[in-house]
Amino acid sequence: MNHYFINDPGDKNEYRVISFVFDDIPISLLTDRNVFSNRRLDLGTLALIKVLSKANLEGSFLDLGAGYGPIGLTLKIVNPKLDVTLSDVNERCINLININKDRLNLDVKAIVSDSFLNIKENFNTISLNSPISCGKSVCFKLYQDAKEHLISGGSFYLVIRKDKGALSHIKYLSSLFSEVNVIYKEKGYYCILAK
Repeated sequence: MNHYFINDPGDKNEYRVISFVFDDIPISLLTDRNVFSNRRLDLGTLALIKVLSKANLEGSFLDLGAGYGPIGLTLKIVNPKLDVTLSDVNERCINLININKDRLNLDVKAIVSDSFLNIKENFNTISLNSPISCGKSVCFKLYQDAKEHLISGGSFYLVIRKDKGALSHIKYLSSLFSEVNVIYKEKGYYCILAK
Protein backbone atom coordinates (compact mmCIF):
# COMPACT_ATOMS: atom_id res chain seq x y z
CA MET A 1 0.00 0.00 0.00
CA ASN A 2 2.89 2.40 0.67
CA HIS A 3 3.68 2.52 -3.08
CA TYR A 4 0.05 2.93 -4.14
CA PHE A 5 0.40 6.60 -5.08
CA ILE A 6 3.71 6.21 -6.91
CA ASN A 7 3.29 5.43 -10.61
CA ASP A 8 6.45 3.47 -11.42
CA PRO A 9 6.39 1.93 -14.91
CA GLY A 10 9.40 -0.23 -13.97
CA ASP A 11 7.54 -1.86 -11.08
CA LYS A 12 7.02 -5.54 -11.96
CA ASN A 13 3.53 -6.96 -12.24
CA GLU A 14 2.26 -9.82 -10.11
CA TYR A 15 -1.11 -10.49 -11.68
CA ARG A 16 -3.71 -12.62 -9.96
CA VAL A 17 -7.43 -13.20 -10.48
CA ILE A 18 -10.06 -12.51 -7.84
CA SER A 19 -13.34 -14.36 -8.35
CA PHE A 20 -16.62 -13.80 -6.57
CA VAL A 21 -20.33 -14.33 -7.15
CA PHE A 22 -22.77 -11.43 -6.96
CA ASP A 23 -26.51 -11.90 -7.51
CA ASP A 24 -25.76 -15.37 -8.91
CA ILE A 25 -23.38 -13.81 -11.44
CA PRO A 26 -19.79 -15.13 -11.35
CA ILE A 27 -17.30 -12.28 -11.73
CA SER A 28 -13.53 -12.60 -12.18
CA LEU A 29 -11.26 -9.57 -12.07
CA LEU A 30 -7.55 -9.28 -12.73
CA THR A 31 -5.59 -7.52 -10.00
CA ASP A 32 -1.93 -6.82 -9.28
CA ARG A 33 0.59 -5.91 -6.60
CA ASN A 34 0.45 -2.45 -4.98
CA VAL A 35 -3.31 -2.33 -5.56
CA PHE A 36 -5.80 -2.12 -2.68
CA SER A 37 -7.37 -5.45 -1.69
CA ASN A 38 -5.44 -7.38 -4.33
CA ARG A 39 -5.87 -10.84 -2.78
CA ARG A 40 -9.59 -10.86 -2.07
CA LEU A 41 -12.58 -8.55 -2.35
CA ASP A 42 -12.57 -6.08 0.53
CA LEU A 43 -15.60 -6.44 2.84
CA GLY A 44 -16.31 -2.71 2.66
CA THR A 45 -16.27 -2.86 -1.14
CA LEU A 46 -18.69 -5.79 -1.10
CA ALA A 47 -21.02 -3.97 1.31
CA LEU A 48 -21.03 -0.92 -0.97
CA ILE A 49 -21.73 -3.06 -4.04
CA LYS A 50 -24.73 -4.59 -2.22
CA VAL A 51 -26.12 -1.15 -1.38
CA LEU A 52 -25.52 0.39 -4.81
CA SER A 53 -26.95 -2.59 -6.71
CA LYS A 54 -30.27 -2.13 -4.89
CA ALA A 55 -30.40 1.65 -5.28
CA ASN A 56 -32.04 1.75 -8.74
CA LEU A 57 -29.30 4.03 -10.03
CA GLU A 58 -29.88 5.96 -13.25
CA GLY A 59 -27.87 8.31 -15.42
CA SER A 60 -24.18 8.81 -14.72
CA PHE A 61 -22.16 7.05 -12.02
CA LEU A 62 -18.58 7.70 -10.87
CA ASP A 63 -16.62 5.06 -8.97
CA LEU A 64 -14.07 7.37 -7.30
CA GLY A 65 -10.86 5.64 -6.25
CA ALA A 66 -11.99 2.59 -8.18
CA GLY A 67 -8.92 0.41 -7.70
CA TYR A 68 -9.05 -2.45 -10.21
CA GLY A 69 -12.78 -1.81 -10.66
CA PRO A 70 -14.91 -4.16 -8.53
CA ILE A 71 -17.60 -1.59 -7.72
CA GLY A 72 -18.05 0.14 -11.07
CA LEU A 73 -17.66 -2.99 -13.19
CA THR A 74 -20.07 -5.03 -11.05
CA LEU A 75 -22.66 -2.25 -11.21
CA LYS A 76 -22.34 -2.10 -15.00
CA ILE A 77 -22.96 -5.85 -15.15
CA VAL A 78 -26.11 -5.68 -13.00
CA ASN A 79 -27.29 -2.34 -14.47
CA PRO A 80 -26.16 -2.21 -18.13
CA LYS A 81 -27.94 1.12 -18.82
CA LEU A 82 -25.89 2.94 -16.18
CA ASP A 83 -23.26 5.33 -17.62
CA VAL A 84 -20.21 4.25 -15.59
CA THR A 85 -16.92 6.11 -15.11
CA LEU A 86 -14.13 4.72 -12.94
CA SER A 87 -11.22 6.84 -11.71
CA ASP A 88 -8.10 6.28 -9.68
CA VAL A 89 -4.85 8.12 -8.97
CA ASN A 90 -2.90 4.90 -9.65
CA GLU A 91 -2.15 4.24 -13.34
CA ARG A 92 -1.77 0.52 -12.60
CA CYS A 93 -5.40 0.49 -11.45
CA ILE A 94 -6.60 2.17 -14.62
CA ASN A 95 -4.68 -0.37 -16.71
CA LEU A 96 -6.36 -3.17 -14.73
CA ILE A 97 -9.79 -1.59 -15.19
CA ASN A 98 -9.21 -1.42 -18.95
CA ILE A 99 -8.13 -5.07 -19.02
CA ASN A 100 -11.10 -6.11 -16.89
CA LYS A 101 -13.68 -4.16 -18.87
CA ASP A 102 -12.40 -5.81 -22.07
CA ARG A 103 -12.45 -9.27 -20.47
CA LEU A 104 -16.05 -8.65 -19.35
CA ASN A 105 -17.04 -6.86 -22.59
CA LEU A 106 -18.26 -3.77 -20.70
CA ASP A 107 -18.58 -0.22 -22.02
CA VAL A 108 -17.20 1.98 -19.22
CA LYS A 109 -14.76 4.90 -19.07
CA ALA A 110 -11.56 4.77 -16.99
CA ILE A 111 -9.64 7.93 -16.02
CA VAL A 112 -6.36 8.48 -14.18
CA SER A 113 -7.16 11.31 -11.77
CA ASP A 114 -6.05 12.56 -8.38
CA SER A 115 -9.49 13.26 -6.90
CA PHE A 116 -11.27 15.30 -9.62
CA LEU A 117 -8.18 16.85 -11.20
CA ASN A 118 -8.87 15.22 -14.61
CA ILE A 119 -12.64 14.95 -14.21
CA LYS A 120 -14.70 17.91 -15.37
CA GLU A 121 -18.23 16.49 -15.64
CA ASN A 122 -20.83 16.11 -12.90
CA PHE A 123 -22.63 12.88 -11.97
CA ASN A 124 -25.97 11.62 -10.71
CA THR A 125 -24.16 9.31 -8.29
CA ILE A 126 -20.63 9.07 -6.90
CA SER A 127 -19.30 6.26 -4.71
CA LEU A 128 -16.13 5.98 -2.63
CA ASN A 129 -14.53 3.37 -0.43
CA SER A 130 -12.94 5.97 1.86
CA PRO A 131 -9.11 5.79 1.80
CA ILE A 132 -8.79 6.00 5.59
CA SER A 133 -5.07 5.21 5.56
CA CYS A 134 -4.48 8.56 3.80
CA GLY A 135 -5.87 10.51 6.77
CA LYS A 136 -8.95 12.57 7.49
CA SER A 137 -7.83 15.65 5.59
CA VAL A 138 -7.54 13.66 2.34
CA CYS A 139 -10.90 11.95 2.90
CA PHE A 140 -12.63 15.21 3.77
CA LYS A 141 -11.24 16.88 0.64
CA LEU A 142 -12.56 13.97 -1.46
CA TYR A 143 -16.00 14.41 0.15
CA GLN A 144 -15.98 18.12 -0.60
CA ASP A 145 -14.86 17.54 -4.21
CA ALA A 146 -17.51 14.84 -4.66
CA LYS A 147 -20.24 17.24 -3.53
CA GLU A 148 -19.08 19.78 -6.11
CA HIS A 149 -19.30 17.15 -8.88
CA LEU A 150 -22.84 15.94 -8.18
CA ILE A 151 -25.70 17.19 -10.27
CA SER A 152 -28.54 18.85 -8.36
CA GLY A 153 -30.30 16.13 -6.35
CA GLY A 154 -27.36 13.76 -6.79
CA SER A 155 -26.23 11.12 -4.30
CA PHE A 156 -22.86 10.33 -2.72
CA TYR A 157 -22.38 6.83 -1.31
CA LEU A 158 -19.38 5.86 0.77
CA VAL A 159 -18.26 3.06 3.03
CA ILE A 160 -16.10 3.38 6.12
CA ARG A 161 -15.37 1.16 9.09
CA LYS A 162 -16.97 2.24 12.35
CA ASP A 163 -13.70 1.79 14.24
CA LYS A 164 -11.83 3.95 11.71
CA GLY A 165 -13.69 7.14 12.55
CA ALA A 166 -17.06 6.70 10.85
CA LEU A 167 -18.82 9.02 13.31
CA SER A 168 -16.43 11.93 12.74
CA HIS A 169 -16.73 11.42 8.97
CA ILE A 170 -20.53 11.46 9.26
CA LYS A 171 -20.31 14.71 11.25
CA TYR A 172 -18.16 16.30 8.55
CA LEU A 173 -20.44 15.04 5.76
CA SER A 174 -23.39 16.61 7.61
CA SER A 175 -21.66 20.00 7.28
CA LEU A 176 -21.56 19.55 3.49
CA PHE A 177 -24.81 17.76 2.63
CA SER A 178 -28.39 18.44 3.66
CA GLU A 179 -29.12 14.76 4.32
CA VAL A 180 -26.66 12.14 5.61
CA ASN A 181 -27.72 8.66 6.73
CA VAL A 182 -26.13 5.32 7.57
CA ILE A 183 -28.17 3.06 5.31
CA TYR A 184 -26.43 -0.29 5.82
CA LYS A 185 -24.14 -1.91 8.38
CA GLU A 186 -22.17 -5.12 8.01
CA LYS A 187 -19.24 -6.49 10.01
CA GLY A 188 -18.19 -3.09 11.31
CA TYR A 189 -18.61 -1.28 7.98
CA TYR A 190 -21.01 1.63 7.62
CA CYS A 191 -22.47 2.45 4.21
CA ILE A 192 -23.44 6.10 4.18
CA LEU A 193 -25.68 8.00 1.77
CA ALA A 194 -25.28 11.78 1.50
CA LYS A 195 -27.65 13.86 -0.59
